[in-house]
Amino acid sequence: MSALAAERWGDAGPRVVLVHGSLNSAAAAFSEQKVLGDRYQLIAPYRRGYRPSPPTDRVDPDRDAADIVELLGSGAHLVGTSMGGVVAMRAAALAPEKVWSLTVIEPPAMPNGAGRPAADRLITAMREHWEQADPNDLESFAAGFLQVLNVSMKLSSPLSDPLAEAIRNLTTERPWLTGVPAEKLTATDFPKLVVSGGGTPGFEDVADALAEQLSAKRVLFDGSPHAVQRIGEPFNNELLAHLASAGEPTP
Repeated sequence: MSALAAERWGDAGPRVVLVHGSLNSAAAAFSEQKVLGDRYQLIAPYRRGYRPSPPTDRVDPDRDAADIVELLGSGAHLVGTSMGGVVAMRAAALAPEKVWSLTVIEPPAMPNGAGRPAADRLITAMREHWEQADPNDLESFAAGFLQVLNVSMKLSSPLSDPLAEAIRNLTTERPWLTGVPAEKLTATDFPKLVVSGGGTPGFEDVADALAEQLSAKRVLFDGSPHAVQRIGEPFNNELLAHLASAGEPTP
C-alpha cells in the first residue's frame, strides 16, 4: 500500500496518476482535471513533504518516483506537472511496463536542455538564486524563484501553512540538477506528450529538447500559466486524445 495520501476522482475506466509540482498540491494542481473522472480513475497523490502525506527533510525526485510506481498498480497513464513531470519521467523509467502513456507539463529537467541558450540562462539563474537567497526567509525565497521563472503568482502574506510547507520543500530542491534518463524513455513504446505554456523561455528549450530526445508529441498552449493544465478544457481535450492514442490498455 502506498505511503502517500491522494485525491481520487472517478471509480471506473483506466487509471491515470497525476503528479503535482512545487508550490502546489494535488487538489489545487489538478482541479480542472476532476471532470475526467467520468471516464477515468484519477489518482492525484500528495508527494512527500506535502500534507497529508508523510513529511520529509528534503525533496528527493528518485524517492518520489518510487512512490509513484507503487500507485501505477498493474498499469496506468502518467501525467506530471513541473517538478512532478521530472518525477513522472523517472517513475516511467523505473517501471516502463506499467506505463500506458506519459504526459509532462513544463518539467524542469534542466540538464536535458543544457546547451540551448535559454535553458543555460535559466540553469545559471536558478543556481545563483539558491546560492544567494536566504532559505529561512520563505516569502522572499519564493518571490525570487518566481521572478527567475518569469511566473506571475500572488503569494499570501502571511503565508498559509500549506504554502510555507511547499516553499520549505522548494528550498531543498536543486532543479538545475534534475535531469531525466532520456535514453531509457526513448527505448519505450508508450506515447509521450510534452506540453508548455510559453511563459519561461528556459522551460521552452527543455520541452523542445525532451520532445526530440523522447520522440514525443510537442504541444504549446501559448500564453498559458506554468501549470498549463489549469487552462482546463483545451488541455483536457489534448490529454484525452493522447490517452486514447495509447489504445485500450488491459489493467
